[in-house]
Amino acid sequence: MSWTEIGARLGVSKQAARQRFTGRVPLGTFPFAARPAPRLQACLDQAEQQAQADHAPEVGTEHLLIGLLAEGVAAAILERLHVTTDTARAATRRLFGSNREAATDQAPPLSAEAICALDAAARNAAAPQAGEPPVVRTEHLLAALALDPGSRARRVLNDLGVDIAALKREVQCYVTVTPPRPPRWWKRHPTPGPTCSFCGRTNLPPGQLVTGPGVAICVACLDLANEVRDRTHPARVQPAD
Repeated sequence: MSWTEIGARLGVSKQAARQRFTGRVPLGTFPFAARPAPRLQACLDQAEQQAQADHAPEVGTEHLLIGLLAEGVAAAILERLHVTTDTARAATRRLFGSNREAATDQAPPLSAEAICALDAAARNAAAPQAGEPPVVRTEHLLAALALDPGSRARRVLNDLGVDIAALKREVQCYVTVTPPRPPRWWKRHPTPGPTCSFCGRTNLPPGQLVTGPGVAICVACLDLANEVRDRTHPARVQPAD
């Protein structure tokens, strides 16, 4: 739920609800006892400043992306792909608007999406020696942001026309990306064979499911699609020669 909805349920403003119930997660706080490299810490500080300049209630992944342009390997990769601080800021404000509320001296907390990005960056970081905490660098965070197709940072990159495949190739020169783990329910409820992407039917007889790259459709849904097409776009009678 949004803070507006939570505030409405409690009879207070969204700002009051957020200040009361949000525990601030400091930038640079990583899971698994990981620690940020000095350059990444400078980028995180820059992201926090950008969120404050935008009067944003949270530091989102879009701010982390802007912060990565400050210095380090991530900045070099993004610059090679023609992403600059100015263009990223413009895309962020174009996509998500600008908060006109009065700025506060208190630093905004990390959004849930940003926390997940830091978690993924820590997973991709390697420990310098056995028994030591992994060191998270700018390239680790850039990999986490670029590989999340639903994140705000990825939406900014798409808006700027960045070739994501090229970005992944650049990042993989520095980072061995760990693929995301499947959710826990997946092992308890595995998918029972090929499934129609539209109606969810499964265990269909042979020949009743047409598959393509990343999608499948059963014969029943195909017939329904043809019926809708014929009803909305009737075939035109061709004039005789």
